[in-house]
Amino acid sequence: MSPALLLIAPDAAAQPIVEALRTELNAEVETTPSRRAALTLLRRHDFALILLDESLASADSATADLLYQSAGSALILELNLALSSAARLVRQARSALARRTQDLASAHTAATVLLHSELNTTLAGILLESELALRDAAPAQAPRLLHLVQLAGNLRDRLRA
Repeated sequence: MSPALLLIAPDAAAQPIVEALRTELNAEVETTPSRRAALTLLRRHDFALILLDESLASADSATADLLYQSAGSALILELNLALSSAARLVRQARSALARRTQDLASAHTAATVLLHSELNTTLAGILLESELALRDAAPAQAPRLLHLVQLAGNLRDRLRA
């Protein structure tokens, strides 16, 4: 799936960059000439990367701050489009997208480890409590508790594998 990019820049500066981004990165690129229109787009769509012309960012810092707050998980690059070549902007965008992919992979790995740990802890607690209850269980409750001990043990073994 190709990344979705948002380019916030005056139309004259944006056109050659849009073509380069689409060609070099195989990206879907939305453009807007104003920060306010960009805020509207950010409410409707998720973007992987937002490229913001520095001249627009410095013109109204309050709206630029709103952009940063509304960006979600998108990275924002402030670029001087007047001084940068399309090739340089593509390199910076490619690097930012790679960094975002690495960050998402790291977050996914950390969430998986945390979830695995929490499940192990919970299952260990269920297993311990059900084994203790099984020791003192009435004959009518013993089959159910034994079944619970077996289920918790099976789940714990499957998590370890």
